[in-house]
Amino acid sequence: MRTIGWKRNAFRQILIYDPAWGYTTAVSNAFRSLVSQRSWNFEPQLEFTRRLGPGDLQVLGGLTFQERTAHALQLSGTGFANNNLIDNLSAATTVYILADSEVLYRYNAIFGRLNYNIDGKYILNLTGRRDGSSRFGPGKRFANFGAVGGAWIFSKEKIFADMQTALSFGKLRGSYGTTGSDQIGDYQYLSTYQATGVPYQGVVGLQPVRLFNPDFSWETNKKLEFAVELGFLKDRLYLTAAHYRNRSSSQLVGIPLPTMTGFPSIQANLDATVQNTGWEFDFRTIILDTGKWNWTASANVTFARNKLLRYDGLESSTYAEQYIIGQPLDIVKVYHNTGVDQQTGLYTFQDYNGDGQITWPEDSQKIVSLTPDYYGGLQNSLSYKNWSLDFLLQFVKQQGYNHFNTGAIPGLPDNQPAAVVSAWQSGSPSDIQLYTAGYNNEALDAFYNFIGSDGVISDASFLRLKNLSISYTLPKEWLPSTSCRLYFQGQNLLTLTKFKGADPENQTRGSLPPLRTLSFGVQIDFQP
Repeated sequence: MRTIGWKRNAFRQILIYDPAWGYTTAVSNAFRSLVSQRSWNFEPQLEFTRRLGPGDLQVLGGLTFQERTAHALQLSGTGFANNNLIDNLSAATTVYILADSEVLYRYNAIFGRLNYNIDGKYILNLTGRRDGSSRFGPGKRFANFGAVGGAWIFSKEKIFADMQTALSFGKLRGSYGTTGSDQIGDYQYLSTYQATGVPYQGVVGLQPVRLFNPDFSWETNKKLEFAVELGFLKDRLYLTAAHYRNRSSSQLVGIPLPTMTGFPSIQANLDATVQNTGWEFDFRTIILDTGKWNWTASANVTFARNKLLRYDGLESSTYAEQYIIGQPLDIVKVYHNTGVDQQTGLYTFQDYNGDGQITWPEDSQKIVSLTPDYYGGLQNSLSYKNWSLDFLLQFVKQQGYNHFNTGAIPGLPDNQPAAVVSAWQSGSPSDIQLYTAGYNNEALDAFYNFIGSDGVISDASFLRLKNLSISYTLPKEWLPSTSCRLYFQGQNLLTLTKFKGADPENQTRGSLPPLRTLSFGVQIDFQP
């Protein structure tokens, strides 16, 4: 059993206001949050092993019982006679209970696993489980899942016995199974209400926060994977190549609702199937191992794709303008920017339906995928005597939103990309629309269309020196009873990119790029 809790106090005193306003301590506020959580987990297991035929059989069975209770209380007080009493809510003239909630979550499961191993060469795994969660309505709380996996370590076959120096390890493996998810929060299937926290005519009211839907159930994922692992030269060179295919259905999402219903969404299973596929390659090698010199390197690269396989009734759903069957989930349907009219200085766009006007959604037909084409990293560790050097390079090939997407409307007191200084002027061609000092309705319409076009999407690929570490360990003869290491560590030190914006990894307006961090230190270990 585990119990945790915390308390948070926040104060807003009269000192924050201009003294000329004449406020007294009666306007000071105090806020207090009290949160506690208690959880326990009980998981008994039984294991049975025996020799069966040419191999070893291992059978495992078990149960899982989990429970978590969380309680939160939020209070606010105002009208203190003296600021010295602001941390005592009983001294407040008025105390409000902003929130008082208790949440109970329970999870149960029964599971089993069968493993059969023949001479360490042929391996078969079978697993099955039945899970139950309190986050679903009656009749929907339990679901069954299972998996089968197998592996063949072919380097142990006699035919490869004379090749151990060249091929030191070889393995083929594959698996297929189903998993589920209940990660949606508690009480999502109920019609729930919460107190407003503020009285009206002496009575604290209730407001609805969620619609009733007891029919949604576990989200289901079907996972298929095949891989090959190869080791050469006594595993000094190790390669792994894997292909996976995951199909997700009955996704637990908030289905958007019309504003007139009074609710933004309703929790339900999405009647769709999404497929994620990809290739993953991993390479590790020992380049140098001479005692004084040591150098190991590793690299990995992933080619990932996803697409919507099925969505019954997509055309009539609230996602009709967002998703397309056979296309990735992260596509955006935008206008196609065709440059700047050098006569008017305004952005132009492709008129897909040929009606002479640029309108949504008829002309918002250009499809752009924001899924990275590939991504990966390069890791190196070098050492020479007491010196060591480690660094990680991160690379991504992708498209993303550039600085024009984060630019403000022309004329507003806000930051603009530096590129606007080369905006169109009469007799001066440019691919950036004119900027006017006064109100121009046509220019404003073209600007809004540009924000919703592929003109704000460009190459966001990058190569980044993600981590760098250099250290030196003092010789033992200098400090016989002490181990002393001097080190320098850096993060996000260098980025090579053609991206036009603050950072190609974090393209959200107003967000900071990953921080560049430098640290120096000394690590001393005293030995008896």
